[in-house]
Amino acid sequence: MKIKRFFAKDMRQAIRNVREELGPDAVILSNRKLNGGIEIVSAIDYDESLFSNMSTASERNRQETATPSLQQSVAEQTDFNDAAAVSPSVTPEQAEWMEDPMLIQMKQELKQLRGVLENQLSQFSQSDLQRRDPARAATIHKLEQLGIDSDLSQEFAAMLPAGLDTEQGWRQSLGLISQQIDVTDDDILSRGGVVALVGPTGVGKTTSVAKLAARYSLRHGNRQVALISTDSYRIGAQEQLLNFGRILDVPTYAVNDATELSERLRDLADKRLVLIDTAGMSQRDIHLSEQLQTLNDSSNQIRTYLVMAANTQSSTLQDVMRSFNKANLEGCILTKIDETTSLGGALSTVVRYQLPVAYLSDGQRVPEDMHPARAHTLVSRALSMMQEQEMISERSPNPTIINRKMANANV
Repeated sequence: MKIKRFFAKDMRQAIRNVREELGPDAVILSNRKLNGGIEIVSAIDYDESLFSNMSTASERNRQETATPSLQQSVAEQTDFNDAAAVSPSVTPEQAEWMEDPMLIQMKQELKQLRGVLENQLSQFSQSDLQRRDPARAATIHKLEQLGIDSDLSQEFAAMLPAGLDTEQGWRQSLGLISQQIDVTDDDILSRGGVVALVGPTGVGKTTSVAKLAARYSLRHGNRQVALISTDSYRIGAQEQLLNFGRILDVPTYAVNDATELSERLRDLADKRLVLIDTAGMSQRDIHLSEQLQTLNDSSNQIRTYLVMAANTQSSTLQDVMRSFNKANLEGCILTKIDETTSLGGALSTVVRYQLPVAYLSDGQRVPEDMHPARAHTLVSRALSMMQEQEMISERSPNPTIINRKMANANV
């Protein structure tokens, strides 16, 4: 439904304007007198059920059950106040205000102006900090080069004591990051129990399940662990885990719903570790809540870990966290560390949400390429990646020089 206001000197002119712009199928939602004329609120693609519970603001204070069309006389029209104000059942998705092109252009210009002002204020703040405390400003710059989100970089820099030089500030800021990273100390393999891995598609959940199962089998024997797949969405997904189970000689099962999962967990109560591989879903998939609810309904003993790919942008990782955090996460597993050029986004996310890191995965080999997470190791690898990228940048030719040579060659 699309709604628009019309202003005219009289009702006849207002109705003519409505008919010319919205067509004869438009309906009038409200009308009121103003200084110098009259205001009409009209709509097209009107759904009467949206306004079935709407009461009028007239002196009679009675319920209105019908809305007049353009063909009805003005005398029969009900004096509504603002339709959007008196009907809480109408949501922004159901009703769309049609604005004048001039107003739309003004909003866009104001938005652009706001962006320019915010950018200038940010630059002014950075220049002021550079002048007042160059060491702290340099620390913020290096933290951002590390990939840490800008707001977190400023928070870490603000935690540093005064009077440090650039090198001291940089080293202490790395120490602060390390202190803010929580780890689980290999708890999945040491505690056992029922563990479910969740996360978006393609982050390496199934491979992580296989690595954990293999490592646990080496410690306690392959008869102490079992695998379950709840992924009935992807073609061949359950077969992949079954293949891993055959290779590891570990009992593996496939279930399709919460009832089957509950029954299977009861059958496997004698196992010291049960690993559940779930379907990979986008954080915006409408079926995600259903899958997380399946885990919650099956057993209150399931510990859930989020699998995140380290080569994902920070903003996307935070979006993933907001969606999967409904599962009462115990911790996370960072995968694809060997495929990223920066760990800053992953570090920013686990620090921001205080999510403990359980394991790091840096390859496809089972089980070699999985390691218990250590905070200092994460920070050290992030630093190594930053330094490697700096070296690559230094070795890369200057594009300005190349362009200049090409221009001279064409003369």
